[in-house]
Amino acid sequence: MSDTLTEGQKLGRGESLASSNGAYTLTLQDDGNLVLASRGQALWASSTNGQDVVRAEVQRDGNFVLYAPDKPVWHTDTKGKKDVRLVLQDDRNLVLYAADGPAWSSHTETSEIPAPPPADAAPEPAAEELDDKGIAQDSEPAAEAIDEAAPEPVGEAPPAEEPAPRTYTVVSGDTLWAIAERFYGDGTKYQVIADASGVSNPDLIHPGQVLTIP
Repeated sequence: MSDTLTEGQKLGRGESLASSNGAYTLTLQDDGNLVLASRGQALWASSTNGQDVVRAEVQRDGNFVLYAPDKPVWHTDTKGKKDVRLVLQDDRNLVLYAADGPAWSSHTETSEIPAPPPADAAPEPAAEELDDKGIAQDSEPAAEAIDEAAPEPVGEAPPAEEPAPRTYTVVSGDTLWAIAERFYGDGTKYQVIADASGVSNPDLIHPGQVLTIP
């Protein structure tokens, strides 16, 4: 898989980008959600699940858009940018670059070293030596080594890593009330999103603004 979509390229359902270091993926899921994940753990999403999204396209007009069969349902609000390309970077950030620099990003960058891939299955134990009657022979030196080996101290397990907060990128026509209804089923919780996102005036949000959904 590539880490980049250039102008005119798109992702269909089930298709993905992968960062060069292999640690992160961007997938247009069958449920219509575009999800950035690390080893299967979601870090960012377009929150378009259930909206019948069929493709994610880097358009030649500079906009990156998610389309249902009959209409656009999400976009980066970057129409008019030139020579755009979408890159899934090794620092975990998804960035739409234009000729004049970054035009949009998922704001998920990190300086942490990505976790290694899961280890392969443990190797099978070595076969025991058999005598001429096919009976396994005891290996006394090995048994002695086990008896003499000092037990390793058991340390405390490291604390579980806090899950990354959800984010949502504002599109044209959005209100904090509607966004709160989408995520919580209760529009009156708009102030929770405003406080977490540093929005001083809940009535004033703009397309392309990234909100934190606690």
